[in-house]
Amino acid sequence: MKPKEITSFLNNKIKQDEDFIRITFFEMRVKENLSSEETEEFIKTAKSMLKNFNYKVYISGEKYWYNGNSYVVQSNELLVAVKTQEINGVGREKSF
Repeated sequence: MKPKEITSFLNNKIKQDEDFIRITFFEMRVKENLSSEETEEFIKTAKSMLKNFNYKVYISGEKYWYNGNSYVVQSNELLVAVKTQEINGVGREKSF
């Protein structure tokens, strides 16, 4: 995927839910028909973009908090991003 396509994909995800983004193996490999290498490049680029959009980004196996609950990014999830908010200049995950 080209950077413009990645941006479009992420914008659609953000429109679905601004506070929580989940990107799955199925979406990338089946729906988008990306190879393993293309998927890795997509995740690398998306991770960087989402961090710039004030998201805390997690990849498979990592723990994260959302809506006051602890979760682990599952093996079928390539990336989970939780929107952060600035509090005194420090990015923190939103409390819901």
